[in-house]
Amino acid sequence: MIKYEFPLNERIRRFIRLEQLFHKTHSAILSSQKFNEFNTFERIFELMQTASRTDLKVDLMQEIERKIISIKKEKRSKKYDQLLIKLRKIKTNLGKAKIHPGFFFGDDKLLQEIKTRSDSPFGITSIDFPEFQFWLQNQSPLYKKEYINKKLIPYHPIKEAISVLLLILRTNTNTTNVVGENGVYQRKLDPALKIDLVTITAKKSLRSFPNISSNKYAINIHFNDAKTQNQVEKNINFKISLSSL
Repeated sequence: MIKYEFPLNERIRRFIRLEQLFHKTHSAILSSQKFNEFNTFERIFELMQTASRTDLKVDLMQEIERKIISIKKEKRSKKYDQLLIKLRKIKTNLGKAKIHPGFFFGDDKLLQEIKTRSDSPFGITSIDFPEFQFWLQNQSPLYKKEYINKKLIPYHPIKEAISVLLLILRTNTNTTNVVGENGVYQRKLDPALKIDLVTITAKKSLRSFPNISSNKYAINIHFNDAKTQNQVEKNINFKISLSSL
């Protein structure tokens, strides 16, 4: 089965993009082979730039506060009490987080130079930057991982907040089995209900992928053939999940 996620607003779209960026950065750091590639640092700089935006922190704080208020109105249970405690802790950590806008390297001249070199048309190359080449070859994989992890510590509250909010979003969902006749499916929406994320789950054997367009009144889904890119002309069985934060 293949799962496709389609955010219906820019706020959730940005949360998911950052979730994937955190995951890619973490994976690159864990892999010593990938870590030695110059583009690993370019990914880290991308994360720094995106996660340090002031409006992102504001968005996360607002969403967490909304969830805290919403949970307080729910029927009390051990599950909700634990989630409430977790959200309050995340909100506190996020409020205390000291994240400098853009890139902040402090007195780390090496990292600052790596960033400067990465902005050049040729990126970071060993022939132009022997200091970095020396650092890569002489430092142990463990040291390099610890070095980068330390630089990413200020962004941990951002990652933590995004992770818990997206977990709540993906859990608070309504899933139904549907059929796209001749590769087309339309779902009417209640304008009064807030839908943040549409998830489509389909079999790999279908050899087709969904495209989605939406407004506050309806969701339109078209399946295209993976090889020809044309719309399929057969019925497609799949699952559709509507989630709200």
